[in-house]
Parts: sequence; C-alpha cells; structure tokens
Amino acid sequence: MLSHIAFLISLLSVGAIFALCVASLSAYRFQFWPPPSKASWQHRLMIFLFRCFFYMLLGLTALQFELLTGQRAIVQYGIGGAMLITGFGLAFWVTCGMGWKNAFGEKLGLRTTGWFAWSRNPVYVVTWGGLVGWGLIANAAPVSLLLSLWAILYLAAPFLEEPWLEREYGDDYRAYKAKTPRFF
Repeated sequence: MLSHIAFLISLLSVGAIFALCVASLSAYRFQFWPPPSKASWQHRLMIFLFRCFFYMLLGLTALQFELLTGQRAIVQYGIGGAMLITGFGLAFWVTCGMGWKNAFGEKLGLRTTGWFAWSRNPVYVVTWGGLVGWGLIANAAPVSLLLSLWAILYLAAPFLEEPWLEREYGDDYRAYKAKTPRFF
C-alpha cells in the first residue's frame, strides 16, 4: 500500500512538471521553467513538485528494495553503485561550480569553461549515469519507470532553457551554442 502511494505521488508530481513544461512551450507568454524569478510561484511550485517526486522516489526505492545475492549481485551493485556515486557526485560538483542560484534560473553569468566547454548541459549528462546506477541498485520496475521519466525530463529541459538563455545572454550564448554540443 505504501509503495503504491509513494509511486502515485511521485508519478503525479513528475507528470505535473511535464504538463507545466508543455504548457510553457505551447502557451504564449507563459513561462514555467526556467522560472521568471526566485520569488515566483513557478519557482516555488517547481521546487515543491520536484521534492515530492524525489522524496517519494527515495521512499519507493526503500520499500521496493530486495537484496540480490550471488555473483550477479556483486556485479550489479558494483556497477550500479559506481555509476550512482559518480553520476550524482559529478552533478553536485558541476552544479556547485556554476552556482546553485544559476542552476535554478537566476542570471548570474553564462558558464562556458570547464565541464561546460564540452557540453552545454553537463549536469544533465552526468545525472543520467547516476540514474542508471540507481536503477541497477533498486532493481524494481516502478522505480525504473520513475527514473526514466526523470531522464526524459532532463532530456527535454534544455529545450525550455535555451530560449531563455538566448534572451538573457544574447550573442554570447549564440556563439557558445554554435561551438558546444547540447549534450555530448
């Protein structure tokens, strides 16, 4: 029962994020992500929805977890653990490097060096590795489904962010965009 509730809350939260993002792509003058300001309802709602999604996903992972044994477990947990720690560790590192506020839609300067020299979205790229690792460790279909939705969200996010970046940084962003790939 708790697993179903956690799954449903997580699914509804990420579904709401997707719906608001689609609305901002299709509705004239409606912006959900990046938020217009930190004080906006969009920012507060995004943080709330993502936290609901994430915390329920953590809870679901704990509730659904069944310990594997044998040779397969060693390989699966070893690879999964390495990917989870590396992916989320690098995501945290890169986010700190660009600044938390900059990562959440405040204009604090365009980052084009370091990790951002090889990808315009390195946080999303390394997080995908962490998500795969999480899925390997969890080894549960509902968790994998939600992790897949998170990965898709990170695949779609740049398409919402790029118009904002062009408006905010103009020619500097266009030049950066021309020489640096979106993901790899």
